[in-house]
Amino acid sequence: MLKTSISAKRSARLVLAGMLILLPVTVWLTTELWRETRLVEITEDGRNKLELYRSNLQGAIKEHEYLPITLASDKRILDLALHSSPSDAAEVNLYLEKLAADSGASDIYFMDRNGTTIAASNWNSDASFVGRNFAFRPYFKQAEAGLTGHYFAFGITSNVPGYYISHPVRPNGAAFEGVMVVKTHLETLVQRWARGNENVLVTDENGIVIITSRPEWRFRALTGIPPEDRPELMLSRKYGEYPLDPMPVHQGEWPGDDGISILSLAPAQVITPKTLQSGQAATAKPDAEASGKAKNDAKPYLVIRSPLPKQGWNIYLLTDKAVLDQSILTAGFIGGAMHIIIMGTIFVLLQRRRAMLEQIEIRDWSQRELERQVRLRTADLMSTNLRLAEEISERRRTEDALRTAQAELVQAGKLAALGQMSAGIAHEINQPLTAIRSYAENALKFIARGNDETASRNLGRISELTERMGRITNHLKTFARRPKHDAHPVQLAEPLEKAIDLLRETGRAGLADIRYQALENLPKVTAEENQLEQVFLNILSNAADACRDEEFPEIGIMLEEKDGRVLVAITDNGPGILPENLPKLFDPFFTTKPFGDGLGLGLSICYGIMRSFGGTIRAENRPIGGACFTIELRCIEQVSGHDGTSTSTSSPMPDTTSGQTAETEGAETDLLVHRMIAP
Repeated sequence: MLKTSISAKRSARLVLAGMLILLPVTVWLTTELWRETRLVEITEDGRNKLELYRSNLQGAIKEHEYLPITLASDKRILDLALHSSPSDAAEVNLYLEKLAADSGASDIYFMDRNGTTIAASNWNSDASFVGRNFAFRPYFKQAEAGLTGHYFAFGITSNVPGYYISHPVRPNGAAFEGVMVVKTHLETLVQRWARGNENVLVTDENGIVIITSRPEWRFRALTGIPPEDRPELMLSRKYGEYPLDPMPVHQGEWPGDDGISILSLAPAQVITPKTLQSGQAATAKPDAEASGKAKNDAKPYLVIRSPLPKQGWNIYLLTDKAVLDQSILTAGFIGGAMHIIIMGTIFVLLQRRRAMLEQIEIRDWSQRELERQVRLRTADLMSTNLRLAEEISERRRTEDALRTAQAELVQAGKLAALGQMSAGIAHEINQPLTAIRSYAENALKFIARGNDETASRNLGRISELTERMGRITNHLKTFARRPKHDAHPVQLAEPLEKAIDLLRETGRAGLADIRYQALENLPKVTAEENQLEQVFLNILSNAADACRDEEFPEIGIMLEEKDGRVLVAITDNGPGILPENLPKLFDPFFTTKPFGDGLGLGLSICYGIMRSFGGTIRAENRPIGGACFTIELRCIEQVSGHDGTSTSTSSPMPDTTSGQTAETEGAETDLLVHRMIAP
């Protein structure tokens, strides 16, 4: 076996052994990290839930907190406090009875300065407060001191727990004449919490559970009551007849701050008024068997505490620890699986490395054998090198011939461009010559008639057309370079109207009805006026030729401003364009006219001109018949610079014409050449 293969095999065995040894460590680290993470999440979630429970409890308390304050300033209560007549007391009894029924309060009653109840909402019941003295209650003493009293306790008369809210009655604003008390029962809140799935309990200032979602925990001491305090608490009857047994804590402690703690609670007996009357709730020391059973049945909880400073209470949320344990178990399983996958992947990679090293050693042996064979054939290679040198020389001669052929092709390309340019110039000059001849004939007729003004206008147009022909021939002088600043701001209506006028003067329109729909406040566009007039004249001439065989020939011109562009739509009511001709419509030398009527360069030239302006032109058939040529040009926008000057900018124009692949920008030739060769 190869040496490298033996070494790789030894490494693979070490990795496999390490995987098995480190697996318990990985599982332990994963579970510990996940335990800390989940504890933080459970704590945060518990705090949010406690905040909701605390808001729920505070809302239940504040529901009737306004009543004693409002009633303390009621005229009927003030009169009763000053005079205390039986008729006033009877009237207040009825008033308080109706108010308790409407507000949902348990009891509402008024006590004089000595603590004797003068009027109460339960005046007509067997457990009436009227005539009873509650001066020993803390809420009376708090009101007597000028404060709004808050107190939770069992009713002495009704033996029903409730929350008492008191407020002093001062008829003249200073002298204490009695106390107004509202008792609100929290049993609805207790029942609502009991229907939930959360374990919540509230302890008062003595550490007694007064509100909880678990009935068996109610009125139990959280940590046990000191023996010296128990007689006083039992004598006050604050918690009725409940024995105030401690919570069945099997293990752990209640949290003393805002942290989280773990404790186990054993099952407890539900204490009800019936069990209290029958004496079944008497405390007794559990025997060893009962203690062992409680230990086995004890349930661990995660406990979070939140204080209620105003009442001096605390609220606790107990979350089943099984949720955390199950999550930790799952995390440990996932961590172990990931450990096995990763280490298994490393093991597989080492096995592949072993196979690769074996292949490398075999390749090295083959290389050495190959080198030996190479040395034996050195003589043959020398002769081969000589032949290669001859082939290189032959290749160089071929490359020289190829360069010569390429130079000839470049020259041929130049000649072809000159030919296309000559044809374009002939097409450019043909229309002005026709117009000059027509203007000259008309001028002679007008001179003969004595209409010198019209004749002078025709001669002026002949001069303009001659100047235009001069500009066209001037392109020959600048064939090798591209003119600068060709496009400039142009008012679109002027070259369009000139083209329409020229078309009518030359007779190309025939009897066609040209409908021109102008647009007010049309912005200027980026173009060159004479070239734009040439585009309009070419499209209008084609439209006139297309509809000349119609009974009612019609040409439509519509202007539109849209998204920073000006659109010119030229329509006719002719036969339209064949679908197979649409993609080739702007190709050079393509024409559908009879032989001799055209060179097929007009639309190609128009397309090149529009591309040089940063615009475009497209053709399509109308649904109602006829063709439509749409010309798009960029608008000129006035932008104010930092120095207060005004500069013009144009909005970008996307090329939307299908079938056009050649670009006109970046060329080194004249604009006229672009018009000749651009598709």
